[in-house]
Amino acid sequence: MHRHPYALRLAAGALAVLPLVAASLQATTPRDEKRQPVTINFAAMVGDAAFACGQSYPNIGTAKSTITPSEFRVFVHGVELLTADGKAVPVALEQDGKWQSEDVAMLDFENGTGPCSNGTAETRTVITGDAPAGKYTGVRFTIGVPFEHNHRDLATQPAPLSVTRMFWAWNSGHKFVRLDAKTESGKNWVLHLGSAACSPNESATAAPTQCTYGNRATMQFDKFDLSRDVIVADVAALYAGSNLEENQPRTAAGCMSGPSDSDCGPIFSKLGLPFNDTPAVPQQFMRAKSGAVRTARTP
Repeated sequence: MHRHPYALRLAAGALAVLPLVAASLQATTPRDEKRQPVTINFAAMVGDAAFACGQSYPNIGTAKSTITPSEFRVFVHGVELLTADGKAVPVALEQDGKWQSEDVAMLDFENGTGPCSNGTAETRTVITGDAPAGKYTGVRFTIGVPFEHNHRDLATQPAPLSVTRMFWAWNSGHKFVRLDAKTESGKNWVLHLGSAACSPNESATAAPTQCTYGNRATMQFDKFDLSRDVIVADVAALYAGSNLEENQPRTAAGCMSGPSDSDCGPIFSKLGLPFNDTPAVPQQFMRAKSGAVRTARTP
């Protein structure tokens, strides 16, 4: 078949352009980003002692109470690694279908034994995921559940947001921290940290559009070695300013995060949160500890 010379020239020109197009696509298409696994280790302690169900701890709070914990779980989100020059790099959480979902992870320090019988046998003291390969010198995260995940129907939530003991109602959302304990004198003292004054609030099952008090606490550790350091959640430090033998009349035992409950003031201060007219100060609840933290055996 005879081809017109003009058509042959067009075909030859197209063939000549193909390598240039391929080179251009290669230059503009990003290569797969190299990523590294990330594990952030946590430990629960009461002062210098490891947290354990059934263990009693003396000299807690301003009244020097002896307490026996019965629950300790924490939601966190927005996990980031920090570089030496101040950049924050998000961690993509492992989607394990139990402890981590989307951007939310739950830490569980109780093991379902003794006074923690309403809990579960399994514990969770790590956050796992991956991040772009690099050198990181710190870590940052927020205690709480993001607003967009906080007020959904519990029945449709993925784990760990489906844990009933960490949920109030659609309107008030999840308990960001649940720490239950009883003093030797028989006083119940609990911290159920969560959002407050959410509206509209015509019914407990109405999803709000805003909450006056979000009550999400950001924890930042500028010097943290992922390979050997541990973040300690210290119950004694959290309760250091609280009298666990007293409770504001006509309020629930301890702190349920309401702005009218004065028992929340000292707790919020240790969490680094403002409370009514009291401004936020640096948090004292969590600290970075170098090296492994010994885990206490349950009595």
